[in-house]
Amino acid sequence: MPEHLVTGISQTSDPEHLESTLCGKEVVDCDKLAVITKDAPTDMHHESVLTYMHVGQGHPTSDVQHEVVTGGESILTNFGDPQVPNISSDNRYVGFFAEPHIIDHLADYAIPKDQVQNYNDAIEAGRSVVVYKAEPSEAPDVEETFKEAGLKNVKTFASK
Repeated sequence: MPEHLVTGISQTSDPEHLESTLCGKEVVDCDKLAVITKDAPTDMHHESVLTYMHVGQGHPTSDVQHEVVTGGESILTNFGDPQVPNISSDNRYVGFFAEPHIIDHLADYAIPKDQVQNYNDAIEAGRSVVVYKAEPSEAPDVEETFKEAGLKNVKTFASK
């Protein structure tokens, strides 16, 4: 059976708050919860039963353009494409600016690409994305728990 992914946007990444509002519920297995945040990691995050992913904290990315811009690559090279001013487009930075590299952190999750930008915007605004890998039978109860906990834009995505 395909796995489902329940997602929601939290106003905070505070481990105590999220643990008390989500983990105290019978239908939620905290081992399946992940919180994606822009906040810097703290001891509370490391000690939490929740899994935290801190974006922008040196995580590897498969976005070569991002690596070049942030210093992950030491040389800028152009193979086989003559760049003619005002005619050729400079595509070196398109990946970095068009889709922030957070998509690499969400690549393991069944979130459609057209929805990823909503999560990028929430994270950039200081909110957190909470994700839960659920069995199809448990997804509706987890979704309801997310709503009761005050998470916004709660959605369930089915993996392919």
